[in-house]
Amino acid sequence: MDEQTAAPEATDTAAVEPGHVDEVAAATPENAGRRNPNSNQYKQEVENLLTAYETRKARQLQEQREAKESEPEPEPEGLREGESWDSVYSNQPEEVQRAMAEMRKMMTRKTQELAAEKRKIEAQNKALMESGVLDSLKEQAGNAPEDFDPFNADHIQQLIESKVASRLQQILEPLHKKNQQSEAQARYENFKSAHPDLVDDSNVKKGVYEALQSDPSLKLEAAYWMVKGKMLTAERQLDNDRAVVRRRAQQRAALITDRGQRPGKAVLSPDIKDKSAYEIYQTLKSRND
Repeated sequence: MDEQTAAPEATDTAAVEPGHVDEVAAATPENAGRRNPNSNQYKQEVENLLTAYETRKARQLQEQREAKESEPEPEPEGLREGESWDSVYSNQPEEVQRAMAEMRKMMTRKTQELAAEKRKIEAQNKALMESGVLDSLKEQAGNAPEDFDPFNADHIQQLIESKVASRLQQILEPLHKKNQQSEAQARYENFKSAHPDLVDDSNVKKGVYEALQSDPSLKLEAAYWMVKGKMLTAERQLDNDRAVVRRRAQQRAALITDRGQRPGKAVLSPDIKDKSAYEIYQTLKSRND
């Protein structure tokens, strides 16, 4: 068959995303391969297909560039396991160390500024909450006249003040609750820092948890000292018991006499003479048993 008897078929089978039109498929005649176009028509169809192919490739490249630009940049790698700021700093050239030192100064200064600003805001919030303004607003919010007279200037003024106070109360009440929560959290963190065994010692942690569960009205500090007091009492009792055991062991060891020795002479048999008082006591106790 003559090469001009059919229009060329599209060979690129690239996937088409939803919402896009495949330019090559659109430029391909519907009856391609089943007709005999003339020479001029054939050439025009080939040109159309080539143009459509180039258009589609350009569109795909543009979409790839846009997708790459829209991707979030990967986060820079942080310190690896076993690394620290100081270890990395010590292995850098002098000019890099100067830059790192300046960066640390800037970070420290910024952290101090933020901490000072936070303390200032907390102090302002605390002063506002302790000023009694919230209680005053609650009182004013309920001062609207019961027998309201729209022609009475005093009644109108009281109504306005009541509405304003009610609105301010709605605004300040969440702030007051948040301030109380922040103070409670700060007290907890400070207490935990001052008494690390509250976190590190499983016995203390368990005891405090059980105490708070059994008495919800109990404060953390009171529960902690209650548990610590019980543990201290138990430790003292254990120390006393150990002292009694050692004393008894020493007394019994002093009365032991080997055969052939003068009665009353304090001697120890060779198998126990190098042991501690508690071990001697346990040995003697097992013999008596």
